[in-house]
Amino acid sequence: MKGISPNLSPPIAALLPKVQINIPFLLLVKNLERVLDFGLQPEIYFNGPTLDDLNWAEVRKTSRELSRKNLSVTFHGPFLDLNPGAVDEKIREVTLRRFEQVFALAPLFQPRAIVFHPGYDRWRYDNNVDLWLERSLLTWKPLAERAETLSVKLAIENVFEDHPSSLLKLFSALDSPWVGYCLDAGHGNLFARGAATQWLDALGSRLVEIHLHDNNHQADEHLPLGEGDIDFASIFAHLRKNRLAPILTLEPHLAEHLEPSLRALEKYLG
Repeated sequence: MKGISPNLSPPIAALLPKVQINIPFLLLVKNLERVLDFGLQPEIYFNGPTLDDLNWAEVRKTSRELSRKNLSVTFHGPFLDLNPGAVDEKIREVTLRRFEQVFALAPLFQPRAIVFHPGYDRWRYDNNVDLWLERSLLTWKPLAERAETLSVKLAIENVFEDHPSSLLKLFSALDSPWVGYCLDAGHGNLFARGAATQWLDALGSRLVEIHLHDNNHQADEHLPLGEGDIDFASIFAHLRKNRLAPILTLEPHLAEHLEPSLRALEKYLG
């Protein structure tokens, strides 16, 4: 998200304790006082360069101030150029190293969940999901053990998957209560076959988090809720019917998209 939203009206601001807001770490540091004043609960995004150039005084101050305000934190790990199931061992090693850098920050921030991308794309793997799975387990097994040690959930997010079967295979092979699913509504609208509720039927027992943003089925636009064609009403109806209470995370890429997303969310959360 570029910039931080202006003051929110009281009814809308009252929704902030119910959601996480995706914010890159450097933007969070730059706008920390405003984030604290608004009571935004961040899903902190760390990319590779940020992880390499961390100012540890800023890290400690940011984690301390968020804790002082009792603001819930989640993490989003890096993903560009990375693949936890890479056949090229060097790529997988770099990916694991990046993920471990994120885990190193968990004791300071105590995030509720850490979101990572799985890296599977049936076109690149020629539909050979078992090859991806074999390599993926080399990455996820040690991370699942680390997650248990730190009492933090891993939430693996759908990206290019058109069917939940690859994630189901991964979760079954790991068989860990510390590894679960992050439904990304925008990615699902672009790449998935079937409605989001079908994915929730398949993966609902593993559901940890939902990423909320909209698009028009053409690009990953990260529009405010209601400005694309995603059926959020059916998603929230499914959550209520099945008594699912995942972490809800808004992913606005522009500050001015935060308030309209919160306004749209208000009718679903009441």
